[in-house]
Amino acid sequence: MPSVNDALSAARATIDKVELCVAATSGDHGVANVRVVQKLSFDDTWCVAFATDRTSRKTAEIERTGKLTLLFEDDAEGAYAALIGTASVSSDLETKQKYWTGDLDRWFPQGASSENAAIVELKPERIELWNYAKGIAPEPLGLRAAVLERDGDDWRRLA
Repeated sequence: MPSVNDALSAARATIDKVELCVAATSGDHGVANVRVVQKLSFDDTWCVAFATDRTSRKTAEIERTGKLTLLFEDDAEGAYAALIGTASVSSDLETKQKYWTGDLDRWFPQGASSENAAIVELKPERIELWNYAKGIAPEPLGLRAAVLERDGDDWRRLA
């Protein structure tokens, strides 16, 4: 079974490679709502940020539950990494300016000062992944995900 560091390395490689990912939130009546979002930032603490409309359903669901899942997929490696954890939404100008890129101007022509622009920040507590190319997944390979859970500043393997 690959080490925690091998699993983290494989997950980071997948996330680094992917610009667009799938965001899943918990909707009404326990239904999952999914949509594509553009990753703006992915840092050494595993936090991911993306922009959204302050008035969107995704914003309301994140604010209601405080939870978010982001799914990153890499077909070439036969890999995925899902980051699951707590999320927050900020429409504070300083936060928006920290992450703002010119690409966002097409949705928010007023730039970071747009009233409806917001930044979502995800702090993962759990990572689920597999990567066929790197042999990352419990046996039988690929039928279950490798699972890591945050333990303070470190990660531990659950499966």
